[in-house]
Amino acid sequence: MKRLSKYIIVAMLFVCVACSTKTSELPAEYNVVAAKPKIYPDYSDVVVPCNIAPLVFRVTEEGDDFVTRLAAGDKAFVYGGREVAPAVDDWHSLLTQAVGGKIDVEVYAAKAGSWEKFEPFSIAVSGDSIDRYISYRLIPPSYVAYEKLTISQRDLSGFEESVIYNNKFISSEPDGQCINCHAYKNYKTDNMQFHVRQHLGGTVFVHNGKAKKVNMKTDSTISAGVYPFFNPKYDVVAYSVNTTGQIFHTKNPNKVEVQDQASDVIIYDPVREVVTHVADDPDCLEVFPAWSPDGKMLYYCSSRIPRVDGMPLVESLIRNYKDIKYDVLRRPWNPQTGEFGAVDTVFAASSLGKSATFPRVSPCGRYLLFALAEYGCFHIWHKDADLYVLNLATGDCHPLEKANSPFPESYHSWSSTGRWIVFASRRDDTNYSRLYIAHINDDGTSEKAFLLPQSESEFYDFFDRSYNVPEFMIEPVKITPHEFAEVVKGDAVNVKYTSDF
Repeated sequence: MKRLSKYIIVAMLFVCVACSTKTSELPAEYNVVAAKPKIYPDYSDVVVPCNIAPLVFRVTEEGDDFVTRLAAGDKAFVYGGREVAPAVDDWHSLLTQAVGGKIDVEVYAAKAGSWEKFEPFSIAVSGDSIDRYISYRLIPPSYVAYEKLTISQRDLSGFEESVIYNNKFISSEPDGQCINCHAYKNYKTDNMQFHVRQHLGGTVFVHNGKAKKVNMKTDSTISAGVYPFFNPKYDVVAYSVNTTGQIFHTKNPNKVEVQDQASDVIIYDPVREVVTHVADDPDCLEVFPAWSPDGKMLYYCSSRIPRVDGMPLVESLIRNYKDIKYDVLRRPWNPQTGEFGAVDTVFAASSLGKSATFPRVSPCGRYLLFALAEYGCFHIWHKDADLYVLNLATGDCHPLEKANSPFPESYHSWSSTGRWIVFASRRDDTNYSRLYIAHINDDGTSEKAFLLPQSESEFYDFFDRSYNVPEFMIEPVKITPHEFAEVVKGDAVNVKYTSDF
């Protein structure tokens, strides 16, 4: 028999038996397979937080029956059948035993009346806890099904999910809406925002627990606010303002290209209801602002506009979309005077023939996390897009090799401790974005990323929506969806533009 040893091991194992679908006892006799079992999701040899939900998986090997044993310290549980679904309490008891160590996993398969034991694997359990909550947008694979969009939140210690806002409350086609760009200040929800586009459009802005709708468009800005980032120390929010368009490819494997056709960076004061420019170079596209942890440095991305003499700007951008390459820049900010200092280039991706997007500084201030691809700003569609980390003190830059895949890695966020990141990846089936979590080590490297756990291993096989814009939170959103809907239906506060912020 292929991969089997030529001897039979007789084992006497004493374990706690968990609920099962078939056999729930370990076989006494088995042949040894010199390979780890195939499972989905692939949770083998990952590093997980000490407070994460159960890693439910199924064995995808051929066989008539299966038995799996999970063990840590003096705790052990056995599961019969393909599906390995620990109860939440049982799983957390294993995590407690395994902190700083690992959960050992043994898989047995019955074939033609005899048992095989695969090479064991482990799940390492870090003492670094993860923020308890996460939020994300769920979007179907369509560009017109606005009423099916939701912004949802999830308790990472279990499987409970709830809706923050759902378009179905107040709109349907032809008066559809697009909801996007939810963001929080310091991982808390008393200061947060999300956008409502088209019907009853505006920015739903929560300031110190009170929600309002804001119209951020002025005669001096390209658009209302688009991509937001709350200053962690001061009462201002940075936004890009954008005019965007989409190209639908017929041959390019990247399928869709979302482009800036014009973009600047502004900041908004929610108390005075005023905005002002930070970056508005007419020869550049400027997007994706992000504050440093001390609130005194603003990072953003900038690309030179590829102009062709005699050709309209939009046509030039469409024809030369591969020439749009963003660098990461930053400007110091004085919160006392409201003034910004000189521009500094942090990462010159364009000099490498690349494009860097979504800069995010770690909570400790040491590392800059960003997505890097060949061109463009919307890397969620770019198969070559990978996550990179730049050491801001030394300038060392490297890919997160254990977290990346051959498929798009895009929108990413730091946990409040800086020990974990979450990001969107299309590695599962190339069509849907799923959320992956990875541990970040002291040197800025990562461990193997693991798929956001669900209560059933088949969940992603049938779930027909993509996860988008994952953001960590240390508490859930407290305003109800219906309360948000009333805000959306109300009048918007109009902001004013000022050159003297």
